[in-house]
Amino acid sequence: MIFRIELRRSIAPWAGLALVVLALAFLFLLSGPWWKTPASWSANTTTTALWVRFLLEFLWPFVVGAGAIQGMRDSRSGMTELLATTPRPAWQRAIRLAGAVAVLTALAYLIVFGVGVAEVLAHDGFVSAVFVPVLGVGVLGVVAGGWLGLAAGRLLPHPLTAPGIAVLAFVGTTLCWMSLERGLDAVLPRRAGALAPALAEPRGSMVTTAASLDAGQAAWFLGLAVTGFLLLSVRSVRARLLSLLPLVAGATIALPLFPAEALTADSVAARKVCDGPICVADLHRDRLAALAGPGREALAMLAKLPGAPTRVEEQVAPTSPLERTQRDPGVVLLDFQRNDALLTADASDLRLAVLSGVGVPSCERPSAPSLSDTGARMIAAAYFTGELKPLPELFRNWFKRQSGPIEQAWQQFRVLPADVRFARIVALRQALLTCQGDPMDTLVPGALR
Repeated sequence: MIFRIELRRSIAPWAGLALVVLALAFLFLLSGPWWKTPASWSANTTTTALWVRFLLEFLWPFVVGAGAIQGMRDSRSGMTELLATTPRPAWQRAIRLAGAVAVLTALAYLIVFGVGVAEVLAHDGFVSAVFVPVLGVGVLGVVAGGWLGLAAGRLLPHPLTAPGIAVLAFVGTTLCWMSLERGLDAVLPRRAGALAPALAEPRGSMVTTAASLDAGQAAWFLGLAVTGFLLLSVRSVRARLLSLLPLVAGATIALPLFPAEALTADSVAARKVCDGPICVADLHRDRLAALAGPGREALAMLAKLPGAPTRVEEQVAPTSPLERTQRDPGVVLLDFQRNDALLTADASDLRLAVLSGVGVPSCERPSAPSLSDTGARMIAAAYFTGELKPLPELFRNWFKRQSGPIEQAWQQFRVLPADVRFARIVALRQALLTCQGDPMDTLVPGALR
């Protein structure tokens, strides 16, 4: 009965409703990165959970501020001294208020994730249980933030407390997020970024949080939640000082556990599904039948080269748009996540994708392709097929408009003696494996000057 009264008279229902509205407004009214490759939030339930955790960058400060508003209720109503004279222990009153805030904010967080799961199912996405630790730690972080706000409002019942602590939470969360996001000039050490519940962008549909990160964050947010509840329920200065012990214990346990890299490969979505030497991730199992035939044909064409690749596999390791794709001389790696054109490519285009660059990916960053690199990889594929065609890549249409110099380079290359063309193709493969030298100059010196 008392708990139901707290649900009605506290700010918790409104805070939960606002949390749902704000989160869904971000997700559906903004065409943010969560709708785009390589990490669409409807591709995988784990990716959905990661994007909801990313949104805590903006939502967690709101939860902390809402908790602070609720924590000032007794002071605003002038009941502090009256409640202090009642025989009921303070923690019994606190548990109902804290429980109401925890239940409804956690429920709001779960509702947002539930909407994401519905999107995954509607788009025929990948479903697995890998999201459970990601989601569970997020719920614990939301509860800890609400209780931290309650304690702050109870201890500092001032009109500026709620906006002040919300701003501090936002600044702290932003600094932590910056230390996790690759390519940003971070202020805090990388491991300290895990002290906030928000995570960096997934950068792929086959990543999840590291187990050590989940364990460390669970210990940290549990300690933060216990400290927040104790500060809410105790009265004496000595008891408040002792209330900080769970926070210290949580930090002591968590910091050594935090890994250098927060995200790792999703062992379920990235699990290999193979047809002989042709493998894709379980996430893209439906592309195996389409790739198997063209992949074998391309491997047979490449077999004439020294140290030729013997397998075709999907690239599953998490990568940044600022980093080069990994390379393996024995394996042709295809990235279905970043190059979503491969998800609908026909047999001809899939064969081109394997043959491009003599079976070696680009040395350019995914976000900054060059005419020299793409042109050389197009000519390498044409060496085996006899026909120059645009590669099935994200920037395919742009290179169609820039095809003049590549056509001229191809005409110069194809009239060379057979042994010279073969030697230059071998040299191009080595150049792309080591990422040294200009790819087009390796095939046709001076073609683009």
